[in-house]
Amino acid sequence: MEDKTKKIFSPIAILILIVAFIGIWASVFAVPDKKLKVTYLDIGQGDSELIEFPDGKMALIDGGPGKKVLEGLGKNMPFYKRKIDIIFLSHPHADHVAGLVHVLSRYEVGRVVLTRAVHNAPEYQEFLKQAKDKNIPATEGIRGTEFDFSGGSKIKILYPTGTLDSQNLNNTSEVLMLESGKTRFLFMGDLENDGSDKLLALEPDLQTDVIKVPHHGSQNALNADLYKKASPKYAVISVGKDNKYGHPHTEVLNFLEASGIKYFRTDTAGDVSLVSDGTSVELKKGNNLLSF
Repeated sequence: MEDKTKKIFSPIAILILIVAFIGIWASVFAVPDKKLKVTYLDIGQGDSELIEFPDGKMALIDGGPGKKVLEGLGKNMPFYKRKIDIIFLSHPHADHVAGLVHVLSRYEVGRVVLTRAVHNAPEYQEFLKQAKDKNIPATEGIRGTEFDFSGGSKIKILYPTGTLDSQNLNNTSEVLMLESGKTRFLFMGDLENDGSDKLLALEPDLQTDVIKVPHHGSQNALNADLYKKASPKYAVISVGKDNKYGHPHTEVLNFLEASGIKYFRTDTAGDVSLVSDGTSVELKKGNNLLSF
């Protein structure tokens, strides 16, 4: 009698199953064609944002306080992707840089962008050491620098200037504007009021669709003039659940509500994914796009 098992599990059948499996998972993680996806990762009390460009290139802004960023990348990057094309470090506090140490050890990284800020924290020193050991090119994060990506997308560094005149590391944060078509995303790092005032004096055009709320929604980073000039429709607060700092501050939440700005919190919503087609921004839930 002919062995039916051999027929069922023939090389061709196995190959078909493998291709189908890959196709299913690729479709699960794929971003719609010609769309940009920004995910504010739920990494606890810290910051980390993943940007996927229409051609599949990846950018990461900060890495949060520890290994949880690896979980976020695993969920939001295609499983076959092992490269992050560019990493921006807003400033060297542990809740922004510690996770990047783990990222450098697990992923190929094409470039790092960081300011001249000096900090002796072990997490930052390890990040610098790994970047150097792996011969990763480094670019100074300074106002006026731009990075072009597919689909006409670009990231502009709006702040700081070349001279860091603040003893407060938060106020040395890189401020980034991501542009995709007519849509914009503003990333404020941990910039506090003094830093925001300097940014406002420097930058005539801060208009944005989405703002990453500065310094996890702390009271000392609430600058009404910043929100007036940026005029965001949506805001994302990257914050850890039940954190010891009391972030986000009630005054910040009340201000956002009174200003008609719809906000999302990573401690309650988890990862927050927003998708741009160059004209409008939509919330991504699973495979569905939801208009606000």
